This record gives sequence, structure tokens and C-alpha cells, in this order.
Amino acid sequence: MVLVNVVAVLAITSGSFALAGVWAGRDGQLLAYQVVAGVALSLFVAVPLRYFLLEQRREAEGREAILVDEGYRREFDARLARALEMAEDESAALSVAARAFAELAPNARVEVHLADSSQAHLVTAIESVPAANTLEGCSVSTPKGCPAVRNGHALRFDDSDRLDACPHLVGRSHGQCGAVCVPVSIMGATVGVLHAVHLSTEPFDARTGAGLEIVAQQLGGRVGLLAAMSQSQIQANTDPLTGLLNRRSLENEVRALMRKGTTFSLVFADLDHFKQLNDTHGHDMGDRALRLFARTLRRAMRDSDLVARYGGEEFVVVLPDVDAAGAVRAFDRARLELEVALSDGRVPPFTVSAGVVDTNESLPFDELIGLADAWLLRAKRNGRNQVKWAAPTDNVTVLSLANEV
Repeated sequence: MVLVNVVAVLAITSGSFALAGVWAGRDGQLLAYQVVAGVALSLFVAVPLRYFLLEQRREAEGREAILVDEGYRREFDARLARALEMAEDESAALSVAARAFAELAPNARVEVHLADSSQAHLVTAIESVPAANTLEGCSVSTPKGCPAVRNGHALRFDDSDRLDACPHLVGRSHGQCGAVCVPVSIMGATVGVLHAVHLSTEPFDARTGAGLEIVAQQLGGRVGLLAAMSQSQIQANTDPLTGLLNRRSLENEVRALMRKGTTFSLVFADLDHFKQLNDTHGHDMGDRALRLFARTLRRAMRDSDLVARYGGEEFVVVLPDVDAAGAVRAFDRARLELEVALSDGRVPPFTVSAGVVDTNESLPFDELIGLADAWLLRAKRNGRNQVKWAAPTDNVTVLSLANEV
């Protein structure tokens, strides 16, 4: 464009020079050439050049704005990632996301709905609502009921009155509104949606929309990772058949109690005639008996008690801040509940025996286990289906019991 203008200027300048020459030859007034050339230069060079330079400036400003937005997104992305990395559980991750919403859209209502354990219903995990905001939340109740979840990508609705607006935005009591809806995926599966609603007269800018997508993406990734880590930790710490603590986890927990100086009692229990049950009814029925006893034992104990499958048909219960007498009462309740649980006949009847000790014996954990096992053996020899322990009135010492065994 500039080249065309320059050629045009040269042509017009040459014509102007010829015309000025005629005038100069007749009148001697060379000033006419200067005037015509100046006007031509202004019209065909200066004005287009100014337009060209303004366009260049606008393009540069546009590129700069894009770079600024991209810089902000990258900086926000990095800050959010660092914050989520410090979240130790799902609740902490959701709290980080709520703070991010307050930064991105301080005047908007932002919610995150995640599927429940059945994957059939959505429950509200985050609800960021400023005090002055009266906009309604999303009414979608199932994952498949959300257009963004079905489409698998973010959807933006600027006006709820438009024909192609989300059906869940239409007819809200506060009138026209808009929304940004972003699917939340965990471990590759879409399990929820981020829903941010605004007045139709106050739409989100591109930066806010991009930021909401970043939060949805990173939140899903972090929650998925935490869930996987938690599942891995559970698998490492629990017995796969009964879901109780395994032997290693129990020992770690007890060591922690002993470091704190917490007193506790210990119950060492064993299913009576378990080999006979297996041989008569099969190993599958034996597994069912172990699971039934594990559930009964867990229900009978306090949440703070440590219940573990120690190996085979052996179980250990550690009761913090409870003496041996209290542990005996607790285990007797468990034996009574077991009788009730067996009354439906789905598992062949069986009984359990146990030995109980407490930290008044002032022994290391492995020796406490050995002593409790010794009391268990006495219960077995005494007829089974009972609990044995060193009551204050019993004239039994640790040494005499060990020698007896």
C-alpha cells in the first residue's frame, strides 16, 4: 500500500512539475510547483503513512495484550499448581479451588458439583458465593444432565434468553444471566462440573474464562491423584480380605502410641476350631467367617481403637487409655454381637477365644503380644469361647504364665 502511494506521488509530482514549469515559463512563479507538490505529498504519503503507523501500533498493542493475558494465565497456572501440591487431602484441594474462584471472579457465584459414590448423582463440593450475590446455583442433579459433561468440553452461555442457552439457566428468578460450565475430570473420567454464573450484563472476560478452565483441570487432576494415593495407602495398610489394619500397620501405630507414652490394653483373639470349619465347609465359607468376625469386631470397638488381622485366623485389638479389665468387657460385647450376627444361619456358627494384657506389664510390644498369646492358649485349654487375663485377684505372674506355656 505504501509503495502504491509512493508511485502515485511521483506521478502526480511529475505532472505538477510540468504544469508548474509552464506557469514558471510564462509567469516565473516557481512557488506554484512547491504548493502543488506539498499538497500532493500530504495527501498521498503523509495521510496513508499515518494510517499505516496507527495500524501497526494497534497490532502491537493487541499482541502485547495477548502476551499479558498469556503471562497471567501461566503465572496463575503455576501458583494454583503450587497451592494444590500442598493440599494433603480432597478437602484441602477444594479449599484451594474456592480461594482461586474468589480471585478470578470475586462477584460471581461459582460452584463445583462432583458425582457421589454411585456416579449417578451430583453433590455440591464447593460453593463460592459473595455476600451481595443473589444469583441462583445450578439445578443439574446428575452428570448426564449437564450439557458440558455430555459434550466433554467447556461451554459458555452469554445470555439465558438465547435459543441455544443451557436449559438449566432458563427461567431463573433473578432474570437473565450467563454462565461458564467446565467439566471436571478425575483419572480420565468426567465426574463433575464447574458452574460459574453471572448477570448477562456482566459477562466474564477471556482471562476469567481461561482461569476457570485451569482450576477445573488442575482440581480434577489433584483430587484424582489424592484418591489414588489414598487408595494405594489403604491397600498398603490394610488386610485385603477383612479391610482391617494389617500386621505391619498395627505395629507402626502401636509404636506411635508408645512414643507418646499412651497406655493401652491389647486383645489377642483367635477363631476356635477354624481349621475344622474350613475342612467341613470350604475355604470360601472360612473367608466369610473371617469377614463376619472382622465387621463385628470393628462395630463393637471405639473409633479410636486399633483393630487388625494379625495373621490367619488371629486378630489383635489395641485399646488406648483402657486397662485390661475394660478391654475384657469390650471384647465380651463383641462376642455377644457375634452370636447375634451368626443367628441368621448364613455362616456356620463359630466362637472366639482371647487373651488380654495391658501396658501395666511394662513390656515391649512384641513381648506384650507373646504374653497375650499365652493367655489365649490358656483360654483354649480351658474350653474355648472365653477371655483370659491377669485379674488383680489372680495369683499369676508373667514368669509363671510363660513357664506354663
